[in-house]
Amino acid sequence: MSVVTSTTESPARADIGTLRGLICWVVAAASVASAAIHFSVIGEHFHEMWYFGVFFTVAAWAQVAWAAAVILRPSRQALAAGVALQALLVVIYVWSRTTGLPVGAEPWQPEAVAFVDVMSTVLEVVAAAGAVLLLVRTLDRPLPSRLSFAALGAIAVLVAGLTSASLAAASPEMADMADMPSMDGTATSIPAMDATPLSLTTTSPAGKIAWPAAMGDMEKGMQMADPTDCTATPTAGQQLAAVNLVDQTASDTAAFRSLTAAKAAGYMPITPSGRPVVHYVNPAFYAQTKTPAQVLNPQAPQSLVFANTPTGPVLVAAMYIMPTGTTDTPNPGGCLTQWHVHTNLCFNARSQVVGTDNGGSCPAGSTGRTTQPMMHVWLAPVPGGPLTVDASTAQIVHAAKTLPPVDPPSSRA
Repeated sequence: MSVVTSTTESPARADIGTLRGLICWVVAAASVASAAIHFSVIGEHFHEMWYFGVFFTVAAWAQVAWAAAVILRPSRQALAAGVALQALLVVIYVWSRTTGLPVGAEPWQPEAVAFVDVMSTVLEVVAAAGAVLLLVRTLDRPLPSRLSFAALGAIAVLVAGLTSASLAAASPEMADMADMPSMDGTATSIPAMDATPLSLTTTSPAGKIAWPAAMGDMEKGMQMADPTDCTATPTAGQQLAAVNLVDQTASDTAAFRSLTAAKAAGYMPITPSGRPVVHYVNPAFYAQTKTPAQVLNPQAPQSLVFANTPTGPVLVAAMYIMPTGTTDTPNPGGCLTQWHVHTNLCFNARSQVVGTDNGGSCPAGSTGRTTQPMMHVWLAPVPGGPLTVDASTAQIVHAAKTLPPVDPPSSRA
C-alpha cells in the first residue's frame, strides 16, 4: 500500500465495506469505551479535587465527539485531532503513575495502578494507533460483507466486555459490597459477620463508631499488626471502652488543635511539611511510653496528624504508637480498636519519613524498616468513623475542610 500524500478529504462517512471504514469503527469504539470508563469515575474525581472532575468530564465528552466525527466524517484533520487527544490522555496517565502530577491532594506522588486505569489507557492507545494508520495509509481495499460485519461484531463484543469489566472494577458499590483494598495493595475480603451492625454515638466530630469496623482506604505497604481477621462482636464493655477512648481523645487533644500549640508542646513533623497531610511525633511523649498500658494516653498522644486546607491547618487525628520492641497491643475495644504497621517507609537518621520503598530501595541516606504498631483515633469525619484503620489523603483533606481551623490561613503544617 502507498503512503498518502494528498490532502484530499476522506469519504463523508466511514464505509464498513472497506478496510479503512472498518478501522474507523474500531478506533471510534475504542474511544467511546475509554470515555465510558472516564464517565464512571467523574464523581470520585470531583470528590477528590474539583478540577480533576472537570478534566475527566471534558476528556470523556471529547472522546465521544471525536468518535462521532471519525464515523460521520473521517477527515485528516479529525484524525489528527484524535491522535493528539488520545496521546495526551496516555501521557497524563503515565505521568501520574510514574513521577506523579504537580497538582492534586498529593503533588508529585505516583498513584497506584489499577485495572480500570490500564484498560482505559490501552483503549486510548488503540484509538491513537488506528488513527495514525488511517493517516498514513489509504486502506481503501473492499472487504466481503460477511467479513466486515463479523469483524465489527467481534470488536463490539470485545470492547463491550472489556468496558463492562472495567466499569464493574470502578464501581464504588462493588467495592463496598465485595472486596476492600488491603494495606499491602492486594484484595482483602470483609469478614463475614452474623451479628447486628452497631452504630455507637460519640462526642467526637469524627462521628459514630461503626461495627463491622471499616478497613478504610489503606495504602500499599500497610498491614494489620495482627494478620488474623478480627470478627468477634464487641462486648458491651468493649463498646463502652471504645466510645470512652474516642471521646476522651477528642476532649484532651483540644489543647493541640492549634498547630502552633502542638509545636510548642513538642510535636515535630516526621513527614514532609507542606504536604496535604503531615504527621507529627512528640519525642518526649513517646519516650515516656514504656509499657503497653501507658500507650493509650489521650493527654499525651505520641503522634498527631494535621491536614492543610485553604483556611489553615486542621488537626484530623491522634495516633497512638507502641513502644520500641513491644508488639503486645492493648485492645480495650476488642475488634473496634485495631492496630496497623507500615512496611515500606524509608527513614533518615532523624527518624523522619523521606520516602517509600515501593521500588525495592530507599533514597540515599535513608533505610527502610517496619514501624511499631500504631492506631488512629480520627478527629475529623473520615469514611468509616473515628476508629477506621486508615483513610486516603483525599478523604482526610475533604474531612478536614468540614472543621474550623484554629490557626490563620497563612499557616501550614
